Amino acid sequence: MCLVFVAFATWAVRTSDLHTPDAWKTVLLANIGTVSAIRYFRRQVGQGRPSRSRSRSRSRSPSS
Repeated sequence: MCLVFVAFATWAVRTSDLHTPDAWKTVLLANIGTVSAIRYFRRQVGQGRPSRSRSRSRSRSPSS
C-alpha cells in the first residue's frame, strides 16, 4: 500500500505542469499522501513487534 501511494505521488508530480501557479497544490497533496503511507507502513510493522513500554503497561492490573 505504501508503494502504491508513493507511485501515485510520483505519477502526479511527473504528469503535472510544475510551472503553473497551482503546482504547489499537486506537490503538497503528493507529499501528504506519501507521508501518510509511510506512517501507515510503520504502524503496520510496529504491530508485529510491540515495544517494551507497551507490554509493561498492558501487564499491569488496573487496581495498582
